[in-house]
Amino acid sequence: MIRSALEFLGRRLLGWLEMVGGAWRLVHQTAFWAVFPRTSRVGGLRRQSIAEQMVRVGIRAVPIVCLVNIVVGMILAVSMGGPMRARGLIDTVPGIVALAVTRQLAPMMTAIVMCGFVGAAMAAELGTMTVGEEVLALQVSGLNPVRFLVVPRMLAVVLAMPCLVVLANFMGMFGGYLVGTHMLGIGSAKYLAVNNLAASAVDIVRGAFFKGTIFGMLITSLACHEGLSVTGGAEGVGRATTRAVVISMVAIIVADLFINVLFFQTMGK
Repeated sequence: MIRSALEFLGRRLLGWLEMVGGAWRLVHQTAFWAVFPRTSRVGGLRRQSIAEQMVRVGIRAVPIVCLVNIVVGMILAVSMGGPMRARGLIDTVPGIVALAVTRQLAPMMTAIVMCGFVGAAMAAELGTMTVGEEVLALQVSGLNPVRFLVVPRMLAVVLAMPCLVVLANFMGMFGGYLVGTHMLGIGSAKYLAVNNLAASAVDIVRGAFFKGTIFGMLITSLACHEGLSVTGGAEGVGRATTRAVVISMVAIIVADLFINVLFFQTMGK
């Protein structure tokens, strides 16, 4: 039984390592085709494809990102309102909400939403193309699948994620503002003053542009890797879609931990 358990864990570990290596290679190839697009005989990047992907992953994700983050901001304010009021520190709620939203919740919740909204769609779409031998047809025609299928998606998500996180910051703090002013009895002017004092530009840049970019790369690389590695027909597409969502969420949480440790070690906060 012990041997079987060790074999199972070994297979799982090797599978995870293979997935991480494949995703990293995909990021490397994507960076090459994005920086040196004209090394191919077919010319530069297809701007129309990038624009179409940005509409799909950016503009269409705005409603769900706004809804999720405004509710998260409200939940945080309600959760902190009771303990802070009991300690006579109710006026600190706006600062707590602002720091939590800009540093952690807005990037994290936006990335998790994008895992289900974008990652699953990419894995399913590319998996269907792989099963239908459309990817093989590109290779036979002398066209690089990474350049035509992955680069537009990667650039679109990486460009859209910081914008979505900035919007999520605003919506999360707005949710806290609604609860703080209507339920906790904090004056509007006072709430905004404390909120604006706590939410620094460094926190917004760290959450939106640094974390947003890294999370976007993780979501796209893992989803595209799973989609391009599909085997087993329609059932394989379903498995790849599920794996892409689950693994992306785990990778985002782990990456968030390392980013926070990095900033704590370098900036002390």
